[in-house]
Amino acid sequence: MKKSFILLLLLACVGKLWAQPGYTPTNENLESRAQFEECRLGIFLHWGIYSILQQDWSAEYEMPFETYMEGADYLYPYRFNAREWVKAFKDAGAGYITFTSRHHEGFSMWATKQNKYNIVDATPYGKDIVAQLADACHEEGIRLHLYYSLLDWSRDDYPTGRTGREVGCVPSRNDYPHYLEFMKAQLTELLTNYGKIGAIWFDGMWDHDQDAKPFDWHEGELYSHINSLQPACLVGNNHHRSLIPGEDFQMFERDLPGENTTGWVHKDAKVSTTTPLETCTTMSDGWGYKITDDQYKSLSQLVSLLVRTSGLGATC
Repeated sequence: MKKSFILLLLLACVGKLWAQPGYTPTNENLESRAQFEECRLGIFLHWGIYSILQQDWSAEYEMPFETYMEGADYLYPYRFNAREWVKAFKDAGAGYITFTSRHHEGFSMWATKQNKYNIVDATPYGKDIVAQLADACHEEGIRLHLYYSLLDWSRDDYPTGRTGREVGCVPSRNDYPHYLEFMKAQLTELLTNYGKIGAIWFDGMWDHDQDAKPFDWHEGELYSHINSLQPACLVGNNHHRSLIPGEDFQMFERDLPGENTTGWVHKDAKVSTTTPLETCTTMSDGWGYKITDDQYKSLSQLVSLLVRTSGLGATC
């Protein structure tokens, strides 16, 4: 089971706990930010049906998306032991875990009642992974953050973006108001059925970065919904831009704050001076498990990453 996921290193950087223009965080939120900053080191579990197929879906692999979705038929992590994993992370010095509760293909790693495309209803395993991780994290005193993709290739109502066109989504069937309610219902499950959640880690807003005009995600509605369910739960969004009101920390994918070695950061993006910062990077080449991925960072590279992040205000 150890080879079925890739650990991603998360470094929580120090930020000033001030309110942003247009958004006043609650006292519970500010306390949660401070706790997040104290964690310094986190583990990102990027794990789902793509771990079986050893790739995120892409047209370049010449695999029909319908075939990719069938990976759920073979997902049976019979040796998974959440308590052993979480204890190992804690012993390594991690203060929090971010887990991919739902990735871009729309497969949910918990017992969602919003559709059957989930770990309980669509796999031979039939057990709730989020529940097991949540119980273990609560027992060990580690924060649990939940990654949640805003895009979903499996649903017709998702508004087709640049990646959706690759999987054959039909724009005429899009219905974002309906899809927004679906996401809110799923977030309600995650924030009411699994105890205290440290943060929701959104991804996928970049799917509409080639639209002729800016797409209205109604992110304020999503953020307010999260705040109403768990006022202390932080909100982050991997959109590679300056913070939007309602967001409580800023993450940098494969980059240090203020750098843009990937070319993904928007030219007008500014590093937040009012919130915690997070660097999110892989320990090998890819995000999900690939048997052919042996490009692991050396110890000196990892230490250098920690030192450089610390130099930007982090203690790791």
